[in-house]
Amino acid sequence: MQNPSTPKQIGITGVDIKSLRLPSNYGATLGVKKMLTTVPVGKPKKPQFFRTHRSDDMTFPAMVLEQKETRETYVVVPDAAQQISELVRPMQMYAAIDRENNVFLIPVPLPGESGTRNQWHESLAQAVEHAKQKWLRISANTHIGGYDVYEAEGVLPEPEWPAHDIESLIEVAFRGKIITSLDHPIVQSLLGRI
Repeated sequence: MQNPSTPKQIGITGVDIKSLRLPSNYGATLGVKKMLTTVPVGKPKKPQFFRTHRSDDMTFPAMVLEQKETRETYVVVPDAAQQISELVRPMQMYAAIDRENNVFLIPVPLPGESGTRNQWHESLAQAVEHAKQKWLRISANTHIGGYDVYEAEGVLPEPEWPAHDIESLIEVAFRGKIITSLDHPIVQSLLGRI
């Protein structure tokens, strides 16, 4: 709102240029609601500050098949996963959000039968837990075999989580990428059947 004692800055166009600025919540003022159409799956990018949801209800353990070549991730129903156990691994999916309020899922490998995980996975798990309280970003550090974690130095606002449960996020993230049987083309290819 214009301060009455501050004169308007009229540009050469004859228009108060400041009056053209949209408020930061302009979508809400227009009755516009952002639809959830895409939920990426993966680690945050190096310069990306993120938070993870504080509630355990916003995590989802699942068996996952990762296609490194195509950078695609599939979830596998437990019955099928047992039959291709060498191709899948248990992951915990964490609901995460970036500074632009884009929601994504961070898959973190669960500990193996021995109850431990490798240094990279443990480092990622610790960062994801820390991100429940603070905005942070991570960067791979091959010299230590884990991630460097950087906290935001400023006082950043709390994330604005969309009104979706974890099942809704999983459904959108894995649309067309749910393996329900060994007949799935990806499994057939990995088994050398096609």
